[in-house]
Amino acid sequence: MVHHVTSGASAEFTDCIVKGKFHATTENGKEGMGGFVYGQYGTCKMTNCLYAGENNATTRSNTFADKATLTNCYYLNACGTAQGKQVTKEQLKSGEVARLLQSNRNTQFWGQEIGKENEPLPTADKAKKVYKIDFAYKGKVKASRYANPGKAIFGGMPTFIAKDIMDSEYNEHHYYTFAFGNNFNASVLIYNDRTVDINPTEKDYYEIASKADWKEFCDIVSNGQNAVDAKMTADVDLGGDIKTIGDGVHMYSGTFDGQGHTLTLNWDAGTAHWKSPFYSVDGCTINKLRVKGSIKSDGKGHAGLIQNAYGTVTVSGCVSDVDITCGYSTDACSAAGMIQWVGGEAKVTFTDCLVKGSINAKDAGRKGMAGFVYNQNGKCTFNNCLYLGTNNATAGSNTFTYNATTNNCYYLNACGDTQGTKVTEEQLKSGEVAYLLQNKRDGNIWGQELGKDNEPQPTDIAAKHIYQVGFTYNGKVAAARYANSGKAIFGELPDEKELLGTAYDSNKVYALVFEDDFTASTTIDSDRTVVVTVIENNYFEIATKEDWAAFCKLVNNGNNKLNAKLMKDVDLETDIVMAGKENVEYSGTFDGQGYSLTVNWDASDNKLVSPFSCVKDVTIKNLRTKGQITSKRFGISGLIDDVYGTNNTISSCISEVNLTTSDNSVSSSVAGMVQSVKSNSSVTFNDCIVKGKMHSTTYEGRQGLSGFVYFQLGNCHFNNCLYIGTNNGREWADTFCDHPNTLNNCYYLNACGTAQGKQVTKDQLKNGYVAYKLQNNRTDKCYWAQQLGDMLDFYNAADKGKTNYVYYDATNKRWTCDDFRLTDGTPLSIGLDFIAAKATYNRTITTAKATVCLPYELPRNGSFDAHTLSGGNNSAVSFKDMKDKLEAYKPYLITVNGTPQLGGENLQVKAFNAAALTTPAGKYRFVGTVTDIDNATAAAANAYILQDDGLFHKVTTEHPAATVPCYRAYVVCPKASAAKTLSIILDGETTGIDGVTDGTTGADGPVYDLQGRRVADRLDDNARHQLPAGVYIVNGRKVVVK
Repeated sequence: MVHHVTSGASAEFTDCIVKGKFHATTENGKEGMGGFVYGQYGTCKMTNCLYAGENNATTRSNTFADKATLTNCYYLNACGTAQGKQVTKEQLKSGEVARLLQSNRNTQFWGQEIGKENEPLPTADKAKKVYKIDFAYKGKVKASRYANPGKAIFGGMPTFIAKDIMDSEYNEHHYYTFAFGNNFNASVLIYNDRTVDINPTEKDYYEIASKADWKEFCDIVSNGQNAVDAKMTADVDLGGDIKTIGDGVHMYSGTFDGQGHTLTLNWDAGTAHWKSPFYSVDGCTINKLRVKGSIKSDGKGHAGLIQNAYGTVTVSGCVSDVDITCGYSTDACSAAGMIQWVGGEAKVTFTDCLVKGSINAKDAGRKGMAGFVYNQNGKCTFNNCLYLGTNNATAGSNTFTYNATTNNCYYLNACGDTQGTKVTEEQLKSGEVAYLLQNKRDGNIWGQELGKDNEPQPTDIAAKHIYQVGFTYNGKVAAARYANSGKAIFGELPDEKELLGTAYDSNKVYALVFEDDFTASTTIDSDRTVVVTVIENNYFEIATKEDWAAFCKLVNNGNNKLNAKLMKDVDLETDIVMAGKENVEYSGTFDGQGYSLTVNWDASDNKLVSPFSCVKDVTIKNLRTKGQITSKRFGISGLIDDVYGTNNTISSCISEVNLTTSDNSVSSSVAGMVQSVKSNSSVTFNDCIVKGKMHSTTYEGRQGLSGFVYFQLGNCHFNNCLYIGTNNGREWADTFCDHPNTLNNCYYLNACGTAQGKQVTKDQLKNGYVAYKLQNNRTDKCYWAQQLGDMLDFYNAADKGKTNYVYYDATNKRWTCDDFRLTDGTPLSIGLDFIAAKATYNRTITTAKATVCLPYELPRNGSFDAHTLSGGNNSAVSFKDMKDKLEAYKPYLITVNGTPQLGGENLQVKAFNAAALTTPAGKYRFVGTVTDIDNATAAAANAYILQDDGLFHKVTTEHPAATVPCYRAYVVCPKASAAKTLSIILDGETTGIDGVTDGTTGADGPVYDLQGRRVADRLDDNARHQLPAGVYIVNGRKVVVK
């Protein structure tokens, strides 16, 4: 514009433009240029001006002038030193700079024909006037466009990124579209400046219903809105179009909900690697998306869902049914059913997901693939997931992934190394796997339509929910079937082979009874169990209280001849369930097999309560009933209420039920075994025991008690039976029954009213006497046995190895004990003769002499010599040697040198014989004992007992510790004897006290006082100084200590 503004001069530029080009051809020439003024020595002022020229200035140049005052001035390219505000060609072209230079002045100074002229010019041409259109959100201008009068805006409508428009209101997970106020669009003609409102529409998610939607969403993520949530609202088929969500810069981090819809793809990636519907994700959630189709290429690293996963990623309810074919054969194909790569810090959780597609590679590519995740560098957790895919993996592959946590996960075909639990196609088809994956959670998560779908799917369709029917046998689920809601089970009912498992015997005949008449047509609406009763060779097996209830139901419904076996102890607890009823009497054979049926029944106002209510021609054997029955009414018993028929047998049964009645009538009808034997009926009891307590709380009711049978209108026969219960019965009560037709070899401990049978003692019950009597000389087998010291019971071969268990040996026709043991200090009462296959006497003998009195015959074995009393005087007793065997219960003095062997094999044990305990010799007696004798009794008998000094010492009450233990013997002297000790003369040789010394020399051996008490270990100098003066016994000699 001006070369020089001289000193003192003033130049003012308004609404001017410089467009020309400056070009210097020398370096020196480039050093001095000016866009408007080169040399300024005066003052310069520039207003609303534009420098749009070109130049190649370097230094000492200025865009406007050296020291100019600039107001609203702009430049495109600087000329040396930049001055004003720089603008772009686009701003020049759009009309924006023309509008800036016009600067809101009413009179037109600048303009341009937008779309034709590329920069503004000073002009008064109204057609070139430039209007400004502002696009504003809540009063804030977010973009502008420009237009000539009567024309539309130049450049089209602006586009917006929501987070740039909405600031703090922006939700990165929401999807936004924009509308403009007054329906403004790019075709509206402009006649003045105006402001257009931006009106955003916010949705919680982006909806995908087509291929175009998918592609647009991919672009939204790649353009920076990578956290927008999305939902598929329809199945989408991408065909061969490879378009993926997320990239290496913008990783998807939103929530993608497939809503159960399917994304289908048929991608041929050529030689490309790393193809998946989601390329990169970071902290995203993908729910209920199904992907199917195929991916093939000569590359590697393809996956059915995600290529790269970072951050915390959740994949739930998704299905990958993508067939992946890798032609890459140089190394591992690195393909995966779900995710190819999990980053080092990533945490990926799969919940309720399924992989179905195939992975096929060739050559070396087969050595690296995975059912779910191939490259696992972070942490992967699988919950309730299933792998059903196929593959041709070799080494270096994993079914789920390596170093992962798998919870309740399953697979059909392994992919290299296995994780999870293997299942079969039948388990998949039956609904079992769907049920396992549902994992007892509420709602509908896994399901299938049984009979149509061959495998389960993640689904929320209630009609596909799977229920389990568990068939229980012996208290445990032995088989299961599955059903959809409102439908019958899929498949047939389980058979006996399935229910019994290894216990199934093809040689036996079985029948199955299903609880509540369950059939294969029963509709199912919830999980349930069905108790199955297995009747084996016409025997119903009872192992639980539910089995008992099922048995009673079968009997009471008419199957009353059903045989049954108790398979284990059963506690019926408080449930009153009885077998048989009037007109449907139980008539089968019930074998308790030695097990117990326990009740805890409060019958309250109910009458006639017993485990078996009504029977007819029944056989009950080997059954034990225990517990208690309480009633306010009459008619309770420990086994049966009413007996009908002429052929009823009860054998080897024990009733140990405590029966309590508060009935106030004289016929309270309480019985240990049977409440009533009906007219013209008969019952036989063989080898039975009643042990329970019967108690009436009323005086009148005490007349209505009976040990075995109360109300007898028919016949009652008792063989080898025992009543040992307790009761408070009075007159009219009976120990066995009112008038027994047969009472053969029967016994009682406590009478119930009228005594019947033979009374026995508690000791006889424990010492084998009663067991021997009840065996009653029967030789065909052993009926009764017992462990001596405990209560008798029925013979049990498994108990033969128990200590002191005596039983009848039918082979050798004798009573036997395999392991008979006497324990020193523990008396054992014996009430029968038997052979001890092995007899042991646990006693430690450390002295040269001892006394014994044994309940068995003991042959001489060289470890001891035995002597029996032959005489005595005031200072000694004499014994003579016995060359024969030791007789049972006879007292002996034995001399030993070492450890005596007081046991042996096949020894004859005898029932207690009091007469054999005493050996007389003139006025002296040698008395044995198999029980402990206390001090007072021994002193009163004038007894002398053998002590460690080899002398018999008199027992006095001054020394209460002096007693006679069991299996010992003692000497009884005439009352006139005053000796405190007695020496022993063996075969004429005195072994007791011999001479008197003055105690001045030492002596080995224990030191005793005249009362037989040991006072020192030996008589040395130390002992002589400590002992009081007196006479002591050392080595059988009297020693005087002064």
